[in-house]
Amino acid sequence: MLALPALLLATALASTARETVDAPAPLVTWQELCDRPSRWLGKPVRLRVQFQGRVESWNPYLTRFGTKRFASIQAWSDEQFPWNQPDFDAPLVRLFLPRGEACAWALDRAAQGARFEVSAVVREVFLDVPWTEIREVLPLPEHIGEGTVIHASKAVDLMKKRSWTLAELEIQQAITDSLPAQAREELGRLKTECRDRAAADKLPKRSNIEVRRPD
Repeated sequence: MLALPALLLATALASTARETVDAPAPLVTWQELCDRPSRWLGKPVRLRVQFQGRVESWNPYLTRFGTKRFASIQAWSDEQFPWNQPDFDAPLVRLFLPRGEACAWALDRAAQGARFEVSAVVREVFLDVPWTEIREVLPLPEHIGEGTVIHASKAVDLMKKRSWTLAELEIQQAITDSLPAQAREELGRLKTECRDRAAADKLPKRSNIEVRRPD
């Protein structure tokens, strides 16, 4: 029979082992994977992305991700804001999923702009890119909707023209209850910038004329 201290130690070790097995994979950004892809090689991770569309063809190079065995999707990372034209035109995230599995069926019905948390594994690093396989898909209620993209895009254009008040109104229209935290924070920053710039424009201009005292 085990002595009490040894029994307590064995119980603690077993509990720790269960917690290690049951611990969720770390939630990381796409930028973190790309900055140090080799660090994540073979490790499970969680990513939050906004779906852009299916990729019909690609060059697998020397990787396992051939078009017969795998499907592929393109998505915006949470660091991207699709109301900015460069971000909208170039979604950064490329992910792969085995054909015929449940995760592939879930994404078959996805509409552009739908947001997901995916459980994935970095299977290979090639051309300094993390070639990442999706294992599970979880739909998320937060997303950047089409209305947000339209209003925020108008706001960005108005800010370039220094129409701060109109831009702020567009940003207010762009902010919805369903926004992810990063997008809400960025729109809040733009809104504050509009208010500060509008207030600065109302300040009286300082004259550059030098007033000389009579001798």
